[in-house]
Amino acid sequence: MSSSAWPPELKAWVQQCLSKATASNKDAVNSELKQMLFRAHADGTINTTDWSKVELSSLKAQAQRTTHVPIPPRINITTTSFGNPVPPHTPIPVIPPAQASTSFNPSTYLSSPAAGGPSVQPTPSTSEKKKKKKKNDGSAKSAFPTPYHFTSSAEEQEALARRAARFQKPAASSSSSSAMGGGVDRWFVDEEGSVNGLGMVPGQVGKRKMRGKGGLGYSGDEVMEVDPNVIDWDKHTIRGTSTKLEKSYLRLTSEPNPADVRPLHILQQTLQLLKRKWKDNHNYAYALDQFKSMRQDLTVQRIKNDFTVEVYEIHARIALEAKDLGEYNQCQTMLRQLYELGIKGHPQEFLSYRIMYLLHTRNRSDMATLLAQLTSTEKSDPGVKHALDVHAALATSNYVRFFRLFTTAPNMSGYIMDHFVERERIAALAIMSKGFMTLTLTYITTTLAFDSEEESDAFLQDHNAAVYVPSQSTNQSNNHWKPIKPPPLHERVWDCKKAHAACAAGISKYRVVDLKGQVD
Repeated sequence: MSSSAWPPELKAWVQQCLSKATASNKDAVNSELKQMLFRAHADGTINTTDWSKVELSSLKAQAQRTTHVPIPPRINITTTSFGNPVPPHTPIPVIPPAQASTSFNPSTYLSSPAAGGPSVQPTPSTSEKKKKKKKNDGSAKSAFPTPYHFTSSAEEQEALARRAARFQKPAASSSSSSAMGGGVDRWFVDEEGSVNGLGMVPGQVGKRKMRGKGGLGYSGDEVMEVDPNVIDWDKHTIRGTSTKLEKSYLRLTSEPNPADVRPLHILQQTLQLLKRKWKDNHNYAYALDQFKSMRQDLTVQRIKNDFTVEVYEIHARIALEAKDLGEYNQCQTMLRQLYELGIKGHPQEFLSYRIMYLLHTRNRSDMATLLAQLTSTEKSDPGVKHALDVHAALATSNYVRFFRLFTTAPNMSGYIMDHFVERERIAALAIMSKGFMTLTLTYITTTLAFDSEEESDAFLQDHNAAVYVPSQSTNQSNNHWKPIKPPPLHERVWDCKKAHAACAAGISKYRVVDLKGQVD
């Protein structure tokens, strides 16, 4: 659907909303506009809606506030800036509209050839006369603009002409700035240019902008360069005709064949089949291959609806269960884009997963941005609240609270915490070895949420920190030739002082986080 098909009232309304947006609510206005236009496009009410009566909730709060605009100081036109009085009959020079729109020439006010009146000529001082007597090209005019004299060399005239030409082409500059900063052209563009239909699907696939001469960063016009190695799928949107429920995933290297692509109703049947097979045998290699094939068919046909969200959510949960964080992160990234379009799903659940994922990757910058954008409704969700409590426990090194939250993780948050719980256990052991002399192995098992003493002892063995205090029965044994039998695990006492060095060295093992499949 080209930009000419949109009603003029809709374009004017979007332009009005964008003009009212400020730096503080620009993101909220763009998000609300995108969702509202997406719903109108899906319902077919774009041409029947009275857009002049539609109001954005993100602009209502701004309309209730008032802004104080300071009154500019009045200019006394009876005297010049040099203190010389203007003759009473001297007409005030008026700048024509053509001149005012291109550039401002201060010499118009200093030296005006107004008919019937003398011009105001400032008298140069003695020191300035001495400066003019220095080396020059023989002319009486100075090549440097002073407060009393403005030159009009050929270079300056050429620069003013270029500046005037830029102001005479506002449409070109406004279109480029709006496309970059969120103007009205972001919502209505040609099919050959950018977004095709409400900005839901990127239309610049395989294209990159080059600015100026050869794309080397010089100022100039933007040129679209097509990358021959990337296929522009927006020009080849198809509808599949295949009736096969199962299909292996193959990376596309050419235009997709509709005979090999499954339509929406076939994909819905395929999803039910995959759900049954996953419950029966839990074959992740098979499930991964089939789900990636389904996602490819949805992408090729540009299908973005509730079913698309369901496919990505189920695939993300299966990837978490199989401990495949790379594939989960790809699904999570796509789900964020679908939720921003207003498509229904489980955004609160995956928001809590995203917080856990950022804690695992130690991405502090994205975590700070995410926390600043959370609303009170999102913070009140049980899953999100649990994730925020985990974040607070890690930020304060409260390992007791962290492992309590680990044992009570809702939904599938525990699957993500499994990836960094060992890192937090060795960090907790390093703290405990500093604050205590000895600790029983049973206490360590309970505090660090181990399943048994055998598991906690194996963890200490892996980090060379299984140092225990000798038992009294071992010290009282007189037969040195008899093999010493170690005490049972529930009676062992951990020597914190001797094990501290091994715990501190074990922290370096987890400094680097493996980010396989990171696309966020």
